[in-house]
Amino acid sequence: MKKLLLLLLISLGFSTLLPLIPVSASAGVRYTDEDYRRLSAVIEHVENVLYYGHAYNQDTDLLPDAINTLTGMPAVWTFPNRAEVPYSDLANQQNFFRTLVALSLVTGDPRYREEAEASLAEYMETYQNTNGLMYWGGHRMINLDTLLVQSTESENGPHELKNMLPYYELMLDVDPVATVRFMQQLWTAHFDWATADLNRHGSYSAPYNNNVFGQPMIPDIIVMDEFGMPIIPANSPGDLPFVNAATDLAYAAFTLADYTGDPAPREWAQYLMRQYHLASNPDTGMTVYQYKSTLITKSASECAIPSYTNSGCGDRVARQFRDFGPIARESNVQWKNTQAIYVDNILMLLEAADRYGVNEYVDWARGYLEGYLDYGYIRINGTNKIIPMFNDGTVTYGYVVPEVGYYGPSNMRLDYVEMPTTYLLPILRTILATEEPENQVKLWTYFREIAHTFGLGDVGPLGGNAPALDLDTAIDDPFALMAMVELYQATGNSEYLESARTIGNNIVHAKFRRGFFVESEIMLYSRLDQPETLALLILDGVLRGLAPADMPYYLADSGYIHGYLLSDDGVTEDRNYSQTIIYTKTIYD
Repeated sequence: MKKLLLLLLISLGFSTLLPLIPVSASAGVRYTDEDYRRLSAVIEHVENVLYYGHAYNQDTDLLPDAINTLTGMPAVWTFPNRAEVPYSDLANQQNFFRTLVALSLVTGDPRYREEAEASLAEYMETYQNTNGLMYWGGHRMINLDTLLVQSTESENGPHELKNMLPYYELMLDVDPVATVRFMQQLWTAHFDWATADLNRHGSYSAPYNNNVFGQPMIPDIIVMDEFGMPIIPANSPGDLPFVNAATDLAYAAFTLADYTGDPAPREWAQYLMRQYHLASNPDTGMTVYQYKSTLITKSASECAIPSYTNSGCGDRVARQFRDFGPIARESNVQWKNTQAIYVDNILMLLEAADRYGVNEYVDWARGYLEGYLDYGYIRINGTNKIIPMFNDGTVTYGYVVPEVGYYGPSNMRLDYVEMPTTYLLPILRTILATEEPENQVKLWTYFREIAHTFGLGDVGPLGGNAPALDLDTAIDDPFALMAMVELYQATGNSEYLESARTIGNNIVHAKFRRGFFVESEIMLYSRLDQPETLALLILDGVLRGLAPADMPYYLADSGYIHGYLLSDDGVTEDRNYSQTIIYTKTIYD
């Protein structure tokens, strides 16, 4: 009945249901009409997502991962046989659930949180395997036509989470039994307790183990050579321990330990993250993408074919970059997957430090970022760039790759890598989590230069007393917005808040199109997991005087679907990502 009433109201033209409660502004802050217009845009976006998302199939509380802003229809995955499947994958909707909860907090309307709860409740009741894993992640989704589980990776796609960091607080409120079972099974399905092999792919056939964290602790995998350098073992049978999968395992284990009071999950989370720390380069401070290389499991004839890029022929970087000698390992690459290493991984470590008291993670995060920026950061022609290199500081910039491989085609020349604005958050949060001012100085110096280069103006000296921000900046970025909000919360300097307001206005002006928030005005799909609406609500909550701990917290924006689909030529089969094939479509395609 509640959903039917909502649909009726919107069909009659009430697409923007503005909050009726009085605004309680933060001390000394006036809540303006401009602030209200930003909130109004978020409400209209959310109402449209709920309306069109529910209108497609009214037999479910599930929502599509993205909505076509011209037609209101769900995004579809087009399989090689041309079957078009509208899809829902709750692993890719965590920022939207946080947005719904935040919207209830700032408006006082519980309906938005209730929408999130209803969707999660249905998912956990209907789409949880008997072994505890959810049918979600990189290779599974729900067909919104049939409401059946659909695989994008052959018939039986594995379970995969990479930096998706589910909204466990809400899941535990909705169904604690299902959530605890999932967090336990995540480790059973993805981690080999005897060898410390972490497989990014988890099996839905792995039996449930209620005592999963009762396994005996094993020695650290990483040992040092005679010079004190980590030895990366080559003994993983294809189960590459990518750090973007480890963040999800560790975050689940920390949350589980905190919820149940059992220390064992926390101990295993700390064990897992310690392997990456031990594998870091002690001279440069830069860390790694994985702490193992793979065994050669394919035949010599298969491995003689340069175009074979899977890991069955050993370390893929060692094959393709053998000119660089022993440092050429996948673990040591510092120009690909750096978002996973230095953004999502750092944010998870800092969250574990703040919420669960793993204080050493702040020092780890600071060491990783300082090393990476000392060696890899460069400003070129007014833009923030990263120098491609290995984590011992060996520069690969300008190298022409002699043959095809996992890291690109033959004759590819390695160039500087664009630094995304996402780096603002881990750098700033690490500074704010560091207690001693003398240990904040180096990262603040980098943050000040990087923020200025992104167009924010001068954030000022350490302490936030004398910024000279560009309050007319054109930047329309949610990560810059969240950084300015967090600076305001840390310093109380209203200039940071005014900068955040400017950025928020820019986001609405540039990205609120056709009743939805989109990546840019010409993009066809509005993706539910986009961070813009959450960032705008975090700002609105601060303006209203809500405590930061009361608001949902941004952790990641890495939801995706990966598998086989029809390529854009409409003829050939492709194996690709939703972000690459679907969410790049424009209104002109």
